[in-house]
Amino acid sequence: MRSILEEFACGKISPDIDYFRKRSQYDRTLETLCNTEGKLMSELGGELKETLKQFIDAQSKSSAIDGIDRFIYGYRLGVLMTMEVFYGARDSE
Repeated sequence: MRSILEEFACGKISPDIDYFRKRSQYDRTLETLCNTEGKLMSELGGELKETLKQFIDAQSKSSAIDGIDRFIYGYRLGVLMTMEVFYGARDSE
């Protein structure tokens, strides 16, 4: 069996969300989001519809960037914790 780092480097594992449980909080929230977007799109026309699409796209990109930043921060924090376990905390005195 390969190490987790080897599997990660070879693209065999990924931090991307591949699935979610049905009727989970995420599933219910996503359903609400889709239903609300559909209602708004059907009520709006022309320029307002395009503005809403731009807003949704920008919000999606913002969430993706935030997710990547949080993943990197969490990974770094985990590495620092692991280093402390192996090397011990340095005394500040």
